[in-house]
Amino acid sequence: MTMTARLDLPLIASEQAQKHITHNEALLVLDALVQMRLDGLALLAPPEGPQAGATYGIGTGATGAWEGHDGEIAAWTEGGWRFAVPVEGWLGWDKTAARPVVYRDRWRPLFHDGLGIGTDPDATNRLAVRSEAALFTAVPAGSGGNGNVRLTLNKESADNSATLIFQSGWEGRAEIGLAGDDDFAFKVSADGASFATAMTLEAASGFVRFDSFAGCAVSFPTIDGGVLAAQTGFVVPAPETGTSDDIDTITGGFDGAVMIVTGTAGVALTFRDGVGNLKLGGNRVLDNFEDSLMLVRRGGDWIELSFSNNG
Repeated sequence: MTMTARLDLPLIASEQAQKHITHNEALLVLDALVQMRLDGLALLAPPEGPQAGATYGIGTGATGAWEGHDGEIAAWTEGGWRFAVPVEGWLGWDKTAARPVVYRDRWRPLFHDGLGIGTDPDATNRLAVRSEAALFTAVPAGSGGNGNVRLTLNKESADNSATLIFQSGWEGRAEIGLAGDDDFAFKVSADGASFATAMTLEAASGFVRFDSFAGCAVSFPTIDGGVLAAQTGFVVPAPETGTSDDIDTITGGFDGAVMIVTGTAGVALTFRDGVGNLKLGGNRVLDNFEDSLMLVRRGGDWIELSFSNNG
């Protein structure tokens, strides 16, 4: 008898007598395998008094009417047990565990007690994704959503952690979140083993605490027509020409930005009060390496906070 390639169903032969027998046999096998519901997995002995349609995954070392059918599917019909050999990729519903299963050399949970996209999950990483990018987007209000999207990390108690870890070569390099307490911390590491806390946002007050030194990158802009174009919060200006220059205006920054300006040995820089957007306690001259001027921007003006003439 000729059989189909995938489900091994019997085909009706040309001029075959009693075609209904072959046809009904194929329907019975289809009824057992399509939208498969497995009443049990890895069973070794046929159950007593099975109901028509009951389907089981047979384990290794089967006995009784299942002997010799290890690893196969057994379905009870009015004509007795019918068997089918599962193929990799077949899907079924495990009624006992109430979960989908897939056949890969044996019946396994479809999600292996987890979900893997492009990779396999494990006991720790029950959700594992291997992808070049990931996107979470809100359901618009017009589609039945509210337009919001939130990702929640919930820990059991204050001394547990709820954090995001950033790795390089499978070694931790940065960690942000609630790391062992309820303060929000920013931590970094050079070796993946020892982490240094850079900044903490205290839960009780919202106070921002720097747990290490904080500072701005130094820049060395050249004065252009009395204008100092600042790009960082620590500036060492250079004269447009020669060894001296005047500064009337500072560009860059934003409201609340703080800038520290220091001098250079052998160079005289004069910050002129009230000529441009400088609001100082008078003209300030930086002509030594140790001289400094601290300013804060408010509106379009840079206002003096402190001046130190250490020459």
